[in-house]
Amino acid sequence: MAMTDEGPIKKQTNRRDFLLGRSALNALHDATGSLIPDSESAGNSIKDDSLHRAKRRQASYWEQYSKNAMGCEFEILLNLGQYPQAPAVVGEAFQLIDDLESQLTVYRTTSEISQINELAFDEEVEVEAGLFDLLEESLRLYHETEGAFDVTAGQLTTLWGFDRRSATLPRESDLAETLVRVGSESLKLDRVERRIRFLKQGLKINLGAIGKGYAIDKAAELMLRCGIQDFAIHGGQSSVKAFGVEDAVDNSNDSDRPTGWWIGLSHPLLPQTSLGRVRLDGKALGTSGSGRQGFFHQGKRYGHIIDPRTGWPASSVLSSTVITNSAAQADALATAFFVMGVESVARYCEDHEEVSAILISRPPEKEKDGPVMLLQTFNFSPEHLELNLEEPGRKDS
Repeated sequence: MAMTDEGPIKKQTNRRDFLLGRSALNALHDATGSLIPDSESAGNSIKDDSLHRAKRRQASYWEQYSKNAMGCEFEILLNLGQYPQAPAVVGEAFQLIDDLESQLTVYRTTSEISQINELAFDEEVEVEAGLFDLLEESLRLYHETEGAFDVTAGQLTTLWGFDRRSATLPRESDLAETLVRVGSESLKLDRVERRIRFLKQGLKINLGAIGKGYAIDKAAELMLRCGIQDFAIHGGQSSVKAFGVEDAVDNSNDSDRPTGWWIGLSHPLLPQTSLGRVRLDGKALGTSGSGRQGFFHQGKRYGHIIDPRTGWPASSVLSSTVITNSAAQADALATAFFVMGVESVARYCEDHEEVSAILISRPPEKEKDGPVMLLQTFNFSPEHLELNLEEPGRKDS
């Protein structure tokens, strides 16, 4: 991005109207282009080789920042030139994400989660306040989803080999032995003393299905406290949170312009194809699907999302997308809804009006001549969801 003594130069350009869906922020990627270090603005950028201010393609309205953490790429997008403090604040947000990774990862023996896993069966372990809240939220969601979301299920993913990208069918005896060491009902949380204890030997916590959303929530809170009100942030393109208005500078006098950021929805089997878009303002979106990770055994495909109640990969839907207030909750519920299936999700959303969901599944076997996919939505208002009705092979309900 070119710079002058007065600050960034704002380019007056046109932008695409519709979001194509390789990922949740696919259209923003299309418009902003790849992340290229801007040598002209190096003196004003954050001093981190993995964090770059992007040069703009001709159709761009955004400043785009990137950081690798938690095994994925986090990106923050802001309206071009709106916030002079953006580089410093984004740097703080990314440092916070790094700090949270150091606390939550199971891949470092020094992390707080690793220390809990090591000690909590033998003794009560004191837990940092934010992490304790996250564990309480995880336990609540475990009970609400009847075990479909379970932070103790990471050992099943390891057994199947999905965490090493070398998946194989496990032996039944190994699966039965691992299932004995799974179950969040064996987590004992003491709110008064802020301590945790494992009631079952061999229990391990893995926050992979909720930690990334938690980091997004905390980074978004920091940005809001620092006066940045209009932005979108995503982690690994499957977890998104957005606030305020896209192009707030250009449209500051347009009182009729709706708030929010339009986020694209991708096809679970054809990632270059768009199914539509949703509008987020102060909301988070999480998506789970196994279309890109899995393996075949004797002609049957096994995806990487495991049902913690059975130990086997879930297969009732192709993808699940959840929109709610918290990115942590959206991530967790997207995983749970993928496991639960349509009927259970419908009941959950009926009891939780603040949760919106999109499930994409295959139709029943008896409908062989019908559509190749069934798309079902729950708790959506028309102004927040636009579906691409021209998409072939899809049935809406």
